[in-house]
Amino acid sequence: MNDTDLAVARESSRHLSTLLRHEQGAMADFLVALADFDRRALWRELGHSCLFYYLQRELRLSDGAAHFRKVAARLIQKFPEVVEPLREGKLCITSIVELARVMTPENRVETLPQFFHMSKRQAKAVAAAILPAVVIPRREVVTQVATVVRPEVLRGELRPDETPPTSPEPEARPEPRMMVEPLTVTESRIHLTVSRQFLEKLETARRGQGHVQPGATKEQVIEAALDLLLEKQASRRAEVKRPQRNPRPAKADHVTAAAKREVWARDGGKCQWPVDGGGVCGSTTRLEIDHVVPRGKGGPSTVENCRILCDLCRSRHNLHYAASDLMPRASVETLSAWGLRIFDAA
Repeated sequence: MNDTDLAVARESSRHLSTLLRHEQGAMADFLVALADFDRRALWRELGHSCLFYYLQRELRLSDGAAHFRKVAARLIQKFPEVVEPLREGKLCITSIVELARVMTPENRVETLPQFFHMSKRQAKAVAAAILPAVVIPRREVVTQVATVVRPEVLRGELRPDETPPTSPEPEARPEPRMMVEPLTVTESRIHLTVSRQFLEKLETARRGQGHVQPGATKEQVIEAALDLLLEKQASRRAEVKRPQRNPRPAKADHVTAAAKREVWARDGGKCQWPVDGGGVCGSTTRLEIDHVVPRGKGGPSTVENCRILCDLCRSRHNLHYAASDLMPRASVETLSAWGLRIFDAA
């Protein structure tokens, strides 16, 4: 990235930061005003039966948006200290519902900070730790997804002047989404859409696990499978329980197992590509060992010259050398899939 593009990006970032602070301030001001509006029950004077209907019908908010703001307004009336974290962006409007469920006059001081910078899912987990579910469901429920069967029209049923109907395009099924419902500090309930093949494999694995874990539950079978997967992934990172005391000498351009272990431990399993605003990328997916100074330029395979990068940031690093003969052309051409230009890494 050249100096002009970098200056434009930084200026745009500052503008976005300013707009975000204005948005957070406006949201806090709105909720304070809404709390006062609700405290005086002014929605009743306008002919509405409750605050929720006022927000939904008068202000045209969706059900979810109206519910979040109603809960936030009621929470502000009880605990005014919630306003400043909302104004500063520490507290998200989507986590307000979980905070309101567990915050009391007795625990207000220690409870509020626990919800700072938490997503809705993370807030549910924090709330479950503060107020665990009384009854923990233990059932395994499998429901079948209903399928729509379209009647077939036989050609013999058509008159000569009729055109056979075209087969409609199959409806695109939504991407299966896993829902996690925290119940206590250590237990959660999972709602997951899976295929028939998955259920068959799970049942086969459960029966095969009987000699190791008699009467194993599906949870135990899945956990055993995950243990094997994690063990395989740890092996790729050269994480072993008992490393060799005197490993054989390796080639100069080869990253040894000991170096891999030290690099993964030092970088915490996160991408170390520096970002403009300070800090690092921090991605935890599609990670690889990368040489700060490439091997093609004489960079050694030492701990000091190695780091963890994600696939995208490694592509940015490779772009530094894309114009030279150090990078195979096939590797350079694949970088365009990220939408990067030749000097985006500079």
